[in-house]
Amino acid sequence: MHRLLSRRSTLALGVSAGLLACGSLRAIGAQGGSLAPVRAGSIQRINAGGPTGLLGLDASGALWALSVSGGAPLRIAGSLDARTRDGALWVLDQGKASVSGPGVLAPHAGLLNLPLAVIGVLQDGPAYRLVRMESGPRGWQEVARSEAAVLPDARPLLVDLDARGDGGHLAVFGGPDDSRYRHGVLGDGIEATRLLWLERHGLGVLREHVLPAPYVFEDIAPCPVRFENRTGLLTVRSGPGGAQLALLAADRNDPARIELVALGEDLGSPRRWMAPTTDGRHLMTVHTPHVGGDLFAYTLEGHRLLRRRVVGDVSTHRIGTRELDMAAWVGSALVLPSQDGLRLRLLSVSNGWQERASVALPAAVVMTVRLPGVDALAVLMFGGAVAAMHV
Repeated sequence: MHRLLSRRSTLALGVSAGLLACGSLRAIGAQGGSLAPVRAGSIQRINAGGPTGLLGLDASGALWALSVSGGAPLRIAGSLDARTRDGALWVLDQGKASVSGPGVLAPHAGLLNLPLAVIGVLQDGPAYRLVRMESGPRGWQEVARSEAAVLPDARPLLVDLDARGDGGHLAVFGGPDDSRYRHGVLGDGIEATRLLWLERHGLGVLREHVLPAPYVFEDIAPCPVRFENRTGLLTVRSGPGGAQLALLAADRNDPARIELVALGEDLGSPRRWMAPTTDGRHLMTVHTPHVGGDLFAYTLEGHRLLRRRVVGDVSTHRIGTRELDMAAWVGSALVLPSQDGLRLRLLSVSNGWQERASVALPAAVVMTVRLPGVDALAVLMFGGAVAAMHV
């Protein structure tokens, strides 16, 4: 299912079937890490945005604004799964909803809202390509399609790698391959071999990095980070030694290339994975989140990313899912689930990553979302319960 996205008063959704029933939040808990009470009900997906700061989808395909202050949920629209299960794009702009023609969007890929367009992924014969859609007299229609093939579940990202000051362009994983590295930990057996930076209007390639065999990018969405007055992308490279943290950026000597700036040590054996998380400055990774789950902090030294173990018994990913980072950076804390997902652990970023609190949950974490404008987050759990917490 595509992520819920919001831009000002605009919501763009591409939804597949398989949702649950709706619930709501009550007041945010007190300072110090207590959970808010949870009213009965269930949601499958949440996202920051909308009139209350938090959105959710239910089983009927209804879109809800969930209250974080004790109010009743507000139903924004309904039947999105039925109207868009054929791959259509659904958009709500200033209270007016519109739907594109069928067969546009790939079921597991992400969406990216731009000021005048929505970027998505479509199936083009056996390949998948990035598509730009804009609103016109005949509704939302395709205006550009990339020649480069991308991952079927790619999450395009707007980033200014060249420091052009023009709003940035689209980083996305391409070169899909199903034979180099058979692992399938992220939902399918297809991995990326290219990191692309595409011009956001025509979707032509501005820069790229191509991995040699047998390596792949075992990721679906790179993370933007700042280092040494540059903007880079943090991701995972996997190969014979398993996963290793990778930092890439625009090559200063070649205008068509993204360079591999630095690598961390690999995990030592194939089919061992790591899950990065970052606030744009701190480089953190959970090693083997499915077996053990150790959090490491990385620092850049030359062309190496050096690591230091911080804490064990954590996990930010469930095997086979495309929700790759269940951590949340809130204020001066990194909040992430325990290995079994039944606790939220609050680590102090400003105090050497010491644990500040541990909050028990009624069910395992599915995803977390930082709430806008406050030092708080929302937590979605198995069974569809949603809770909010101050940090």
